[in-house]
Amino acid sequence: MGTNDYEKIAMNDIITAKTMIFLAVLVELIIQSFALLITPTEWWIWQLLGFITATNLAAVMMAIFAQRSAENIGKTYRKVFTADFYYTVKVMTDFRKMIQAEAEKDGKTIEEEWGDITPKIYGLGRKYLDARYAQDFSIPPNLEDLGIDVEGIDVASIDEDELFS
Repeated sequence: MGTNDYEKIAMNDIITAKTMIFLAVLVELIIQSFALLITPTEWWIWQLLGFITATNLAAVMMAIFAQRSAENIGKTYRKVFTADFYYTVKVMTDFRKMIQAEAEKDGKTIEEEWGDITPKIYGLGRKYLDARYAQDFSIPPNLEDLGIDVEGIDVASIDEDELFS
């Protein structure tokens, strides 16, 4: 995903009040021009009344559903997008900007810089974990592996002087 793709996500368009007013006026003009072209009869009046009632009722129902959806989104938004979330995003953005500035100093793009440092970061982390595992979880060698003959030794009968001599 390129930077422009992320900008499109960040700048999603929501229908504006101006657009809604334009659409309402456009629909009203279409309906009124239809009414001016047709000779009014009782049947046409009832049809138009039914159409108006149906569209108004549908609009009210959709507004209720939209409000319920907005309330659910608001609840989720407040749970997820906390101050800690925004601070973390800011820290990560600052980190990315630092890497980008360093890459530009070397005449590279940020993607090239990530391509260079990612294997190094992975290698460093992997070596650290391997060393840490070897340090913390090493199994002591057997006495036989160290060349110590333990057969015939009664460990309980060894006194302290003999042990440290």
